[in-house]
Amino acid sequence: MRILFVSMAAVEQGPAGPTSQFASTRYRVLMPANQLDRLGHQVQIATLPPGPVPPGFLQLACDVMVFSKSFRPEHEPLVEAMRARGVKIVADYCDDHFAHPEYGPWHEKLARSADVVVVSTEAMAAVIRRHAGREPVIVSDPVEGRRGEPRFEPRLPALRIAWFGYMGNALGIAQRIGEIEALAARMPVHLTIVTTPHRAVEAMIADIVSRDPRRISATFVPWSTEATWNAIGECDLVWIPVVDKETSAVKSPNRLIESVWAGRYVVADAMPGYQPYADLVAVGTGLEAGVTAALADPKRVEANLREAQRRVARDHSAYVVGRRWAAALGDTTARPVKLNLGCGDKILPGYVNVDVVEARAGMRPDVVCDLHDLAPFEDASADEILSVHVVEHFWRWEVRDVLREWVRVLKPGGRMIVECPNIQSACETFLQNPEQFSREDQNGQRTMWVFYGDPQWKDPLMIHRWGYTPESLKALLAETGLADIRQEPAQFKLREPRDMRVVGAKP
Repeated sequence: MRILFVSMAAVEQGPAGPTSQFASTRYRVLMPANQLDRLGHQVQIATLPPGPVPPGFLQLACDVMVFSKSFRPEHEPLVEAMRARGVKIVADYCDDHFAHPEYGPWHEKLARSADVVVVSTEAMAAVIRRHAGREPVIVSDPVEGRRGEPRFEPRLPALRIAWFGYMGNALGIAQRIGEIEALAARMPVHLTIVTTPHRAVEAMIADIVSRDPRRISATFVPWSTEATWNAIGECDLVWIPVVDKETSAVKSPNRLIESVWAGRYVVADAMPGYQPYADLVAVGTGLEAGVTAALADPKRVEANLREAQRRVARDHSAYVVGRRWAAALGDTTARPVKLNLGCGDKILPGYVNVDVVEARAGMRPDVVCDLHDLAPFEDASADEILSVHVVEHFWRWEVRDVLREWVRVLKPGGRMIVECPNIQSACETFLQNPEQFSREDQNGQRTMWVFYGDPQWKDPLMIHRWGYTPESLKALLAETGLADIRQEPAQFKLREPRDMRVVGAKP
C-alpha cells in the first residue's frame, strides 16, 4: 500500500532519524510509519500547516491517508479530494476534544465520514461510539525510551521523584501538592520536573519548595527525549498525577509504560489506561501510600517491574503496534514471521529484528526484549528463527533454557538457523602462530575474537561466554527439541572456516 500520514505537528530530522517534540506525533505517526515501511509499504509523512490546505497536498499519491489529530475544518477539502480519487480515509484520535466549541464539530464530522477510525485506548473508543455512533479500531501507543534494569534502591533519607510530560499536564502536580507535603513530613523529597519552560511551571516549583524548604527541593529540566530518559534513570520513582478533568480518562499509558520500561517504580493516579499495570505498580493509591508500600518490600517492587516490562514488550513493542496499524489500514497479507534474534546493528529486510538494546551504531531493532524471554511472541508463531553470532554470548548453564524459549516460539516445521564462530577452527588457527594470532587487532579476528569477543565494542554484552564446534552445537540443538539437524555453509560475518551454520527444525 501507499500510505500517507498527515501530521499537524512539525517533524524534525534527529540523529536517529525523524522525530518531533510532540509525543503523539512520535507515537501515532513516526513509529507506526517506520514499522509499516519495514513491512514493505510505501510510506510518506507530510506536515499540514495551519490554514487552508496547500494545493500540492491535493496531488499527493496514496492509497490510504491517515489524519493524525486533525483539528480544523479547513482540512475537509483534502479529505473530499482524496476520497474522490478512491483513497481510503483513516482518522486517528488519541485525545478527546469532541466537546470543544471550535474543534468538536469537525472532530465529529470526520469521525462519522472516515472509512476507518483508529483510537489509542478503550476509553477513547467509548468517546467515538458516543459521538460518532461507530466502532473504532484500537491501536495503542508503542513504548519509547530506554529499557533499563528494574531497580528500587532509594538512597535515603532523601527520595528522588521524577515527573515528565507536556506542560499542561503539570497542572496535575499543582492539584496534588498536598501529597508532596505529606510525604516530605516523613522523609526529604527531591522532585525533578521535565517539561517545556514556562513561567507557570517556575511559579509552581517555587510554591512547592516554599511549603517546606528544609525537606522539599526541586529541579526544573527543559524537556527533550534525552533529558526525560536521563531523569527517569536517575530517580527512585516516577510520579504521574493526572489533571482532574473528564477528558484525561482517554489518555494512553505511554508515561507509565515508558517509566517501567526504564526499570522504575511508578506511583500514578487512577486512569483506565493504567489499569493493566495496577497489580504491579501503585495506581490510585496516592503518593505517600505508594511509597510506603514500595519501601516495605523493595525486592517485590523489582520483581513486579520485571513482569511489567514483559507486558510492555508483549503489548507495546513497535513490532506489535506496527502490525496492528497494518491490519487497521487493510493489510491482510499473510507474511511468514521470521525473527532475527540478537540483530545488533544488522537490520535485515523481511525479518522481525530483535535485540536487548535500543540501538547499535544508530540502527534500531523492531522489538527490544531479553532473548531469554521472548514475551512479545506467542507460542508457535514464527516460521523461522535466525541467530547470527548470538549463542556464544550466553553462559553454558543458561543456553539450554534460552534455546528452549526460542523453540517455543517456532511453529511445527519451522526452522532455526544458528551461525556462530567455530572454536575448533579458531584453536587450529591460533596454534599455527600464537604470537601473531594472540593480538587484539585484526590479527586476532579469527582467534582471540572467537574466544572472547570483539574488544572494539567495549561492551560486556559483547563478551563471548562459551564456544562451540559443529558437533557440539548440533548436540545442543538436539537437546532443546530440534530435529533434522545439519550443517550448512555460513552466510554471514567471515563465513568458513572461522564461522559455521547449523540448522534444525521443530518437529
